[in-house]
Amino acid sequence: MENDRVCKENGEYDDLELYAGESLPLEDLLWEKVSLLQSQNQDIAFFLADLGEIYSKLEDWRRLLPRVEPFFAVKCNSQPVVTRFLADAGVGFDCASKMEIEQILNLGVHPSRIVYANPFKQSSYLTYAARHNVDLMAFDDIHELIKINEYFPCARLILRMATRGEVKVLHKFNNKFGCPLKQCGMLLTQALDMKMNVVGVSFHIGGQPEQVDCFSTAIEDAHQVFKIGLALGFQMHILDIGGGFPGRDMGNISFAKTDSIPGTGSTSCEHIIRQYFPPSDGVRVIAEPGRYFVTTSFTLAVKVIAKKVVNEADISANKNDSLYNGGNMIDDDSLLHMYIINQGIYGIFANVVIDKAPISLQLLQEKENSQVSRPRRSKIFGPTCAGCDCLMSECRLPEVQVGQWFYFRNMGAYSFSLASGFNGIELPLVFPVCSKQNCPPKKQPLKSTQPINAGIDLQLCKHF
Repeated sequence: MENDRVCKENGEYDDLELYAGESLPLEDLLWEKVSLLQSQNQDIAFFLADLGEIYSKLEDWRRLLPRVEPFFAVKCNSQPVVTRFLADAGVGFDCASKMEIEQILNLGVHPSRIVYANPFKQSSYLTYAARHNVDLMAFDDIHELIKINEYFPCARLILRMATRGEVKVLHKFNNKFGCPLKQCGMLLTQALDMKMNVVGVSFHIGGQPEQVDCFSTAIEDAHQVFKIGLALGFQMHILDIGGGFPGRDMGNISFAKTDSIPGTGSTSCEHIIRQYFPPSDGVRVIAEPGRYFVTTSFTLAVKVIAKKVVNEADISANKNDSLYNGGNMIDDDSLLHMYIINQGIYGIFANVVIDKAPISLQLLQEKENSQVSRPRRSKIFGPTCAGCDCLMSECRLPEVQVGQWFYFRNMGAYSFSLASGFNGIELPLVFPVCSKQNCPPKKQPLKSTQPINAGIDLQLCKHF
């Protein structure tokens, strides 16, 4: 292991640890951090944040969607090591509140690299955005338009339209966000009457799509709204295709397969964009990926802080019960091994409840003691006083002792964002790591203050 810094010229990432090779020795790194915590008499849960994985995702994005500028959804993972890393990599940011905007501006990011994508904004937040020239923002209703006109009349506006069709997603947004397609013309006319500056269209297909073909209809509809806006005299030049890009390979759903066209080197999302918004028209295309960048980059380690073994059939066993044998409980499938770990559904695992997604628990096994007992009925609880703080209600695990550690992969999305800190339980530490081969270039770091559209001639569209 070697300590080094990414972007040495601007003094960032002093705490990043670089490791030789292309892939990280995950369990070795986990044990290294466990030993470090034990030496400091700490037993707090912790993350390994693989920045090389994030950079690899960015390279894949630029290869598969070369025309689409990513604006990272800060709500997904606002950890400073993530936002700082993406800022230096030249990524833009999708912010939803004053606090998120302030966090990104404090990194030195130029306001032009921020889209205020929340269609519902507090008036004080609009005032803050105006004061700091964060002028690109979404709206989807006349009442929001009136509010923006009062507090930030010179803002550049993106009309967020509702998506239609039968796209299967886990988290649907149309019940709350988006102007129905049939009402977009009327809303644009109202914006024109108010002398507002509408510059583009956005949509969001929803969180975690469950099918491959999910962007085509929305892009086609956005094209229709563009034509209406241009006919009214607006200089429409921004298309925001939102989020919904998967963060990990789910078999039939992955980023590489999203809207994929067999036999081509691009996604059909890129193909459909070219069909309706050719590069020659000068339309700037952006997106708001969140899970895509961070899901697989964070691995969580938790400690078993307590353990109980109970007989569910009859907890109050007596000498006449079949499970009583000279004062010793017989170990069979009527016994339940309950393990309490130092994070639960009121903390880092809150996203598991919302996403209803299966999680993969692995025991951090000591190398010198590789023997494991046979699987036993087990249940995993979080550390709080809530009886419902149950992470896994039924699983089979080898018997585990207090003081051992579990780890969970793919924990980078909405883990910190949704954690409440209930009962005063500490949130995990974050240890940023990276393999040398996946480390981004250090010689020429991108300037965070550079406008994202610097040098780009944004022409009025001629295609429509």
